[in-house]
Amino acid sequence: TGAGITTPLTATATVSVETEPVLTISKGINPTTVTENSSVTYTFTIQNLGNTDAVATDNIVITDTFNPILENITVTVNGDTLSEGEYTYNEETGLFTIPAGLITVPAASFVQNPQTGEWTVTPGTTVITVSGTI
Repeated sequence: TGAGITTPLTATATVSVETEPVLTISKGINPTTVTENSSVTYTFTIQNLGNTDAVATDNIVITDTFNPILENITVTVNGDTLSEGEYTYNEETGLFTIPAGLITVPAASFVQNPQTGEWTVTPGTTVITVSGTI
């Protein structure tokens, strides 16, 4: 090569794709400082980084023991209120469960920047809230 002449570098890669949900869950409480007879909300955020929806037949189960224990709870999934019987809750122990077959989580979306080739992943998300008084 001569002075001032550059040769472009090109690389390729093969990526194996798995077709399945990839789930994570996080839990928060609001407010973080609680007093007796106040309202409290537990929020569960389930994220799917996979390229496939998590569907009812994937049998996702949510189980937690609330501390502090709540009374007179209201449960929502993505803003839709669940009725008693769609979940179980023991006000004596704080044990809360949403049984298999009720929770779904959409697949993540993947977008590639045409200039840089960089991929951006936006997880699919389902949010469950449980509100009540202590």
